[in-house]
Amino acid sequence: MMSPKLPPEVVQPPLEPIERYTPIALKLSVYIFLTVIFFQAIETFSEVRWFMTPWPLLLRLVRNGIFLFIHEGGHMLFFFFGRMLHILGGSFWQIVFPLLSFLIALRQRSQMAPFALFWVGENMLDVSLYMRDAPLRRLPLLGGHKSGHDWYNLFRMWDMMDSAETVADSMYYLGAVICVGSIVAGIAWSVYSFLKPASKVQTVRIPAKILDSKPLDENL
Repeated sequence: MMSPKLPPEVVQPPLEPIERYTPIALKLSVYIFLTVIFFQAIETFSEVRWFMTPWPLLLRLVRNGIFLFIHEGGHMLFFFFGRMLHILGGSFWQIVFPLLSFLIALRQRSQMAPFALFWVGENMLDVSLYMRDAPLRRLPLLGGHKSGHDWYNLFRMWDMMDSAETVADSMYYLGAVICVGSIVAGIAWSVYSFLKPASKVQTVRIPAKILDSKPLDENL
């Protein structure tokens, strides 16, 4: 009995250097950018200072240009769910929004997953500073008045004002771990995806029915 005839394999030509190295260069540049943001965040959000100095430019642009709007959107999203959830909604949505992005990217096995996860950790660092400020209320607020301090009101509701520093520390260190883990995972995934195609010959099989089909009459 004759074995079925397999279609021939066509070996793809190797990629040009610019095609091969540009994607990995762009990915590593993104994680260098995230590393800079991380070091700025880890320093800025570590404590509430007596004298407020301007935040680093990159951190300020990302925080005030993107996540401040997400924070305020969280308040609006939970407006009709009672006072506590309305107050909590800002910090909650600030963390959960990038978390949902991470879960979607992870489900799709997208290399954007570590990038999205980083912003979960970065926003946890941000929220930890807000928590730490609850007994002091030194941070400038968007509404202006100290009575609108989210975590001051939440800790008062929960009778946890004495635990504000401990809760803030837990949020801070967990956020830092998530940031570091996401950067390491992102770099490792980028390098792996760069090396993987070079580890084997990529082939394309041409279906036999295409090879066996009669060529078109050139005179037509």
